[in-house]
Amino acid sequence: MKRILLIVLLFTCSSFLFGQVPDILCTQVNEDGSTTIYYNTVNSPNFAEYTISSFNSTSNSYVRIDGVTSISQSIYTDNSIVNNSNANQIKYSVSSGAVNVSYANTMYLTITNLTNSSFRLKWTSPHPSSSSPLVGTNGQSYTIYRMFASEGQWQQVGTTLDTIYTDNFLLRCSDTVSYRVELPNIYGCSSVSNVKKIIIGDHEIPLEPVLLSSSVDVSSQSLNLEWTPSISPDTWGYIICMGNPCIAIDTIWGSEISTYNCLTCSVEQINSLAIMAFDSCYNTSLRTNPHNNIVLSYSREACSSKINLSWSKYLADPVNVILYEIYVSLNNGDFNLYQTYNQDTVSSVFIADPNIINYCFYIKATLNNGHQVNSNKVCTSQPLPKQVDFAYIRSSVVDLENEKVDLEFYVDASLPVRGYDLYRSPNNIDFTLIKTLAYTGSNTFSFTDKPPITLNKTNYFYKLHVPDECDLLYTPSNTVSTIKISIDVSNPDINILTWNPFIGWDAVEGYDIYRVDGTNPLGFPLDNVQSTSNRYEDNISSMVSTSDKITYYIIAKESGASPDGTLTESRSSTASIVKESLVFVPNSFTPMENVNNVFKPFCSFIRLGTYRFRVFNRNGEILFDTKDPDEGWDGTFKGKNCPTATYVYKVEFINSQGEKINKAGTVNLIN
Repeated sequence: MKRILLIVLLFTCSSFLFGQVPDILCTQVNEDGSTTIYYNTVNSPNFAEYTISSFNSTSNSYVRIDGVTSISQSIYTDNSIVNNSNANQIKYSVSSGAVNVSYANTMYLTITNLTNSSFRLKWTSPHPSSSSPLVGTNGQSYTIYRMFASEGQWQQVGTTLDTIYTDNFLLRCSDTVSYRVELPNIYGCSSVSNVKKIIIGDHEIPLEPVLLSSSVDVSSQSLNLEWTPSISPDTWGYIICMGNPCIAIDTIWGSEISTYNCLTCSVEQINSLAIMAFDSCYNTSLRTNPHNNIVLSYSREACSSKINLSWSKYLADPVNVILYEIYVSLNNGDFNLYQTYNQDTVSSVFIADPNIINYCFYIKATLNNGHQVNSNKVCTSQPLPKQVDFAYIRSSVVDLENEKVDLEFYVDASLPVRGYDLYRSPNNIDFTLIKTLAYTGSNTFSFTDKPPITLNKTNYFYKLHVPDECDLLYTPSNTVSTIKISIDVSNPDINILTWNPFIGWDAVEGYDIYRVDGTNPLGFPLDNVQSTSNRYEDNISSMVSTSDKITYYIIAKESGASPDGTLTESRSSTASIVKESLVFVPNSFTPMENVNNVFKPFCSFIRLGTYRFRVFNRNGEILFDTKDPDEGWDGTFKGKNCPTATYVYKVEFINSQGEKINKAGTVNLIN
């Protein structure tokens, strides 16, 4: 009000300064688009009115729009609909007569949006022409005002002599900015442009990041995302979302952050995770394609060595899997690569070692973007199956024909099992399963084996495997050997015996040497040697035998500790030699004396079972007949002593060369 009064006073006074022309001092565009014109009054006795006109582009002339009949009125507001100063520039004239005319224009402001925070302002000049400025505006600059709706106050932002101005300000996320331009004059009246309002804000979304991987940390078992940050300069952080639709689960602040540890994600479930960048105005980028982590699972039956592994595919279009790898840890040790599979494989069967209690696994996938991702870790533990406390082979006994070996066992029978696996080896290295012996519930049992090669030509080794309750592990017995004996007959008077040491016991006490000849078919103990020896020399230079064959075997005697304290013996194979047959027949005997009172041939090394000895009188009557080489004629017949005379004898046998021998002669009986 004070400003208007001041202007009125100035206009009143100006009538004496400006003369009879009502000069327009300024034009002001109002908010509703109307224009208020300020002009100076005139002092004329012939005054009729102030004629207010505006330029009509159709007629190309100024057309009267109104008249002011009060000579003292210096303000006029044009409210006509056709003259909207908010839409375009309006040209006005004010006159008080045919020749007393002044001109002025409204300032029409337009704005060009350069960026979200930079605008170019351009307006029309209020001057009638470049050579005819408004009264009192020489040397005056345009003043630019700006107002943000969020602040509600106009602020001067600049001045210029030109009708163009560029304004820059800090980016605002969402607001309305208004501009107006004023041109003051020296009389305190300013021409004011229309107010231009523009809704501003940062509505440009940032570029999305590139999601690289979704991998489980093997140690912490937490899910980690890795991405390439958005290259948009106004990026403030990232939004992690899950599922479809993708629901935000966390916000990460910082434009350069490129990893995220999802503590709320269960690694035992598939998590479809994606990421979006957001800027300072919380504009979000497009969502990346989701990455589905690998979930590994397993199944394992009780008492089974099979661990069935299966896993979900890693899905991350357009990223593809090149290969999958299974890593395994034994008893909580380090992980090592077990197997590699192609990109289409999603299962595997792992055969566990029953001696390993705990297994852990995870899957690693190699992606075609150069990254690797891990699945969750799964672990399975299975206690060692129950096993027998002991399994023992007591002895090995080779039969006299060297064809079979009798094995005696002592096994913990408190655990029922499917059976006992007996293995045989010719060299104590390469064992072959020869028989599964039935479980009977008895601790002791035996088995007779007939190996492919006779036991006097090679020795064998035996061991027993007793399975556990799951038939996964076994308890091995001791390994026992057979004993093969050999004879060196290079010296005709001495038989040299050698044998392989018996193995299988805690200790061997010694070896007993047995010899079998015609006098004892089962043999008799000849001597014994210490366990450290495997050689014996038998001097047979003075030996007299009714058999042409001499056979040897040895018996090993156990010492030390056995599972139940029972000490046993093992028998070797037999080794035989055939000696040259020798026969001596005396030519006389004296039945009535204490010595030389029996007549019999002295035979050594003849074939057993082939001997026959007979005595005849001169008439051919058989006085004595025997097949026993140790039996002789005592000079009697039918219980009576025979007289002194010469008698005929016959000896029949098969010698060591297999020849049938018939030997006849005479003997003198002397009483």
